[in-house]
This record gives sequence, C-alpha cells and structure tokens, in this order.
Amino acid sequence: MHNHRLFKYLIILSCSFYSHILLAQAATDLNSANVAIHIAKTHYHHPVRLMHYFRDVWHLKGPMAEKASLNVLKKHFADAQVCDNGHDANIVLQLEPRMFYNAQFRVFYSDITAKVFINGTPLPDVNAPILTIKQQAQQSGDLMIQPDFSMEKAYTKAVEKIMSKLQTDQAFINALHQAKQNSTINNDPKALCAALDDLPAQKIYF
Repeated sequence: MHNHRLFKYLIILSCSFYSHILLAQAATDLNSANVAIHIAKTHYHHPVRLMHYFRDVWHLKGPMAEKASLNVLKKHFADAQVCDNGHDANIVLQLEPRMFYNAQFRVFYSDITAKVFINGTPLPDVNAPILTIKQQAQQSGDLMIQPDFSMEKAYTKAVEKIMSKLQTDQAFINALHQAKQNSTINNDPKALCAALDDLPAQKIYF
C-alpha cells in the first residue's frame, strides 16, 4: 500500500513538472512572437444598436474591440499590431466581436470569436484556422452613464479568456514553435489579412 501511494505521488509530481515545462516553453514562444489582429471592416463602418428602454446607443465595435485586444495581447507577445500596421507577424488572429446590453440588469455582455492562423509561405487556408476560440464576458454598467468604459472592460475580459486558452493549447504552442523555427526575416501579414478581407460575409459571421 505504501509503495502504491508513493508511485501515485511520483506520477503526479512528474505530470506537474512536465506541465510546468510546457508552460515555460509556451511563455517563451509567446514572449518572442509577433501577432497581428484582423477585424472585419464592417465593424468599423456599421454600428450596432444597444437599447435602453426608450433610448438607444449606437456602438461601433471595431475600434473598441481593437483597442482592448491590443492592450491585452501586448502583455503576452513581443509585439501586437493591427493587420494594416503590422510588418512582422508569426500569428494572425481574426477577431469577431459582439456586444449586447441587458437593460433590466444593467449588464454588458461581450462575445469574441478568435480564429488563429500561423502566418507563412505559402498562405494558410483561410477556411481552416488551426484553432477557433469563442469566449464571453460580462461587465456591470449603465448604458446611459459612460458606456464606453464598461464595454471596453467587457471586451478586455473576453480577450483575456482567449489569451488564457492560447497559453495552454498544446496544438497552438507546437504550431507557433514550428512557425518561429521556419520564419523568414520579414513575415509581413498583409497578404494573409487581405485574404481574410475577401471572405464572404457568411464565412465571417457564422
């Protein structure tokens, strides 16, 4: 019985040690990688209506989701930029933001779907991301009192959840590690971002 318990303890200890090694590798790969984010242009030009009984607020998702995403990603990656400004990116994250408001409970609900692409040559299939993550978050607030503050916090929470998933997804870590090994001097993401721009609406929203 004593030997059996000791054996189980050693297995648990080994698994814990191995997981710490994987997390350390993930942190190293992320901290030295560059990421570009892609958000469909429609989110910069077509606001959505959030309703508060007899008053409405029009919210443009693109700029705020972009700001929140970059603030979070820059804490974990060597650099984070939007596709139009990025000159060197190992990863491209296609982000699909949504925002809802519950007037009765005064709560903002954010919903972000992230599709992960490894940038390289030849271009990856834009219909086959290596990973798709959907996360939701909520933030208390009043639509009539500084709604931008509450909405940005809701977006930030959702992106932080996405980041937590990325840090522990071994398929993503392996793909990123391989991409960095094969990276060129200039991994310009604009070609991949242009291909994502060309996706029809139904492939962006569903």
